Amino acid sequence: MVGMTDYEYRDVNSLSGGQQQRVAIARAIVNEPEVLLLDEPLAALDLKMRKDMQMELKEMHKTLGITFVYVTHDQEEALTLSDTIVVMSEGRIQQIGTPTDIYNEPINSFVADFIGESNILNGVMVKDKLVHFCDRDFECVDEGFGENTPVDVVIRPEDLYIFPVSDMAQLRGTVQSCIFKGVHYEMVVLCHGYEFVVQDYHAFEAGTEVGMLVKPFDIHIMKKERICNTFEGKLIDETHVEFLGCEFECAPVDLQKVQLGDVLVDVDFGKINLLDNAEDGMLTGEVKFILYKGNHYHLTVWSDWDENVFVDTNDVWDDGDRVGISIAPEDIRVRVKQEER
Repeated sequence: MVGMTDYEYRDVNSLSGGQQQRVAIARAIVNEPEVLLLDEPLAALDLKMRKDMQMELKEMHKTLGITFVYVTHDQEEALTLSDTIVVMSEGRIQQIGTPTDIYNEPINSFVADFIGESNILNGVMVKDKLVHFCDRDFECVDEGFGENTPVDVVIRPEDLYIFPVSDMAQLRGTVQSCIFKGVHYEMVVLCHGYEFVVQDYHAFEAGTEVGMLVKPFDIHIMKKERICNTFEGKLIDETHVEFLGCEFECAPVDLQKVQLGDVLVDVDFGKINLLDNAEDGMLTGEVKFILYKGNHYHLTVWSDWDENVFVDTNDVWDDGDRVGISIAPEDIRVRVKQEER
């Protein structure tokens, strides 16, 4: 069942890491338990064997009727093997659904980025079934987001039609790169200042002017989790507020409207400055998540005060980078704690 029939007389120490992993799977299923936990069971196998074992495990699951709890960071593996997928981040469940639901209707940008490849852009839901991004309106099938509401727009690379420039084009751009991926070509197209990843069976060489089109049901709309950073803080005086474990200078606050003491502090994503030298910042943190949004990066930085700081930047950072964090006084907005956004 695990392809090890010819190895029954081999000493375990003579087996490769992948072969030992397959023996471990066989030992786990031989007693036919009701629930089997598999934690990255195929990680040590080469690509071909991993794909073969995926099919074997799927057949075992069907034949034995055992519930598999399968832990993996391999998105393709999750989509191939699962009846139900639970996407988790930092110990929290982000979304539960079938592979089709998770892929076609991601609930947030983390899920969209983690499961498969995606073009994720900032947009505005003009009204039901009409969304604005890339400087124009597009018809879509989503409803219930309200009017003129900031949203995230998700378009899968395979859902973008690419062709020589014509009147059919909703978008026009220039191919930046073209890579053959074996089954398809993957191209990056620069359009209205945004980079789109496009997958197609036809190749367009770098420098080629192209048109693109996306159908309404291939545009997926997600509610934004937040539109700015909001921190709990303490207003010390008219021009100083404490949050993230530090005392910051801020623009003068009208003390007749906002009293000293507990307050909320808003800072736009693009107003957070990240510094190479961590010691140059008011506080420090570590880059934990990077999301490319077509024309900028959206970063999650875990501060030393154990709070997430969300940053929009054009600078390139790596996951795990230690950074300094600074905020200009004029970019800090203080409001009363009871105020609803």
